[in-house]
Amino acid sequence: MPISRRAFLRGAAATVAAPASLRLSAAQLEKDDQLFRHGVASGDPLSNRVVLWTRVTIRATRSVTDPIEVAWRVAHDEQLTRVVARGTALASPDRDFTVKVDAAGLEPGRTYFYAFAAGGQQSPIGRTRTTGARGTGRTRLAAASCSNYGTGYFNVYRCLATRDDLDAVVHLGDYIYETPSGTYGDGPAAGRVSQRAEPDVTLADYRQRYAAYRSDVDLQAVHARHPFIAVWDDHELADNAWSDGASGHEAAAGPWKARQAAAYQAYREWMPVRESTESGIRLYRSFRIGDLADVIMLDTRGARDEQLPRDDIRRMDGRNRSLLGPAQEHWLFDQLRGSKRDNIRWRLIGQQIMFSSLNAPGTPVNPDFWEGYPAARTRVLDYLADQDLTNVAVLAGDIHSSWAFDVPMNPWGGERRDRRRVAVELVTPAISSPPLLAEPGMRERMELILSRAPHVRFFDGDRNGYVLLDLTRDRLRADWFFVQSVTERHDRESRGASFVCEHGSSRLTPP
Repeated sequence: MPISRRAFLRGAAATVAAPASLRLSAAQLEKDDQLFRHGVASGDPLSNRVVLWTRVTIRATRSVTDPIEVAWRVAHDEQLTRVVARGTALASPDRDFTVKVDAAGLEPGRTYFYAFAAGGQQSPIGRTRTTGARGTGRTRLAAASCSNYGTGYFNVYRCLATRDDLDAVVHLGDYIYETPSGTYGDGPAAGRVSQRAEPDVTLADYRQRYAAYRSDVDLQAVHARHPFIAVWDDHELADNAWSDGASGHEAAAGPWKARQAAAYQAYREWMPVRESTESGIRLYRSFRIGDLADVIMLDTRGARDEQLPRDDIRRMDGRNRSLLGPAQEHWLFDQLRGSKRDNIRWRLIGQQIMFSSLNAPGTPVNPDFWEGYPAARTRVLDYLADQDLTNVAVLAGDIHSSWAFDVPMNPWGGERRDRRRVAVELVTPAISSPPLLAEPGMRERMELILSRAPHVRFFDGDRNGYVLLDLTRDRLRADWFFVQSVTERHDRESRGASFVCEHGSSRLTPP
């Protein structure tokens, strides 16, 4: 019998005695250490395996230099009696005592429960799920982004944690904010004020930031409930990051490459992502849900060319300017080609920034979005059109607002090819960051933009929330859910808008 969502949340917070044979190798730990204060998480689900995560939390007053042995197990039941996989791993100081296990040998489309144990203690019990096998007829995903600890409570995470109907949470970036106290990111009214007086620059800084975020009860709850498919945006590094710098990086902070490497290492340590063995930054990867959908995750930060001034249209139009970098762009096209070859029904492209253009050609644009890289955007559009790829949905976050777009080749063009729709785009609002229209003067600017953008199907710039994606073989449905506020902790939400893309249409319509 399936357990209720609230009963699971109560159970996930409980611990049971660990087997007596499980002991720390670092004998200096004391009995009052709470070893699993950052909870558990899972991610990057495949049909036969999933990444499991935890951290052995050592009190800052003590120095532990030896690796700590951690046992893990996966079971069919919440009591962890019907065990299907088990093993041990090491929590070592060179990875901030985080532990990641790629638990294999699982069955497709099944729910599992898991836990870790060390030092006579057991972690909270997590719940996870593998992707479906060929023949899967339905999947439900939630798209979310922009979770700023200091600007409000993570009520969106709480709402997601209480859902019974999700196969995974797709997090599109800005999982943390690197900003210091006294700047963007403080929420004194809620008592959620950053403890750092400087921005994150070093590996120790980023680790400390993740530790603070992962102490949040609602973030722990959603991680314990659902597997994540995540990729970073700029605030996991620095504001408006690109391959060799960021507008938020000062020279006094030292070399950019050192900061970028520190941010990348901390992200891989603290996030339940499957790590590439390739050198350099490699966060782009894909996930297949039977023959129903491919989820293709892109990194628009690690390899992009520098943003240009918003009115430098001539240089922006340079044909060699890249947002993804050559290797990732070729990989994206290979993934799309393989998806069509294998008769996969839907293609979801998960990435960080708005793909659709809001400004007509030749006018100033947002240089950080895809419209600031028009040649790169055109290459993607041309590939979708030339390969006759259908059922493509681009997912985005970053802009702290909700949007639904039809994606034609050129919404302002008059030619038949320009009017051809090749995809739809769904933009999720922020989890807790201030909504777009809270910015002074932005409401008037948006009214003007919307009056000139024929491809916009929906816009909301006032609320925090997430997007629920419900895919069947015949249609993709997107529902925007909004929380009542982020100034107090609660799990009240309401549906704000719904759209459907029918198979083969590349068009959003009300359900």
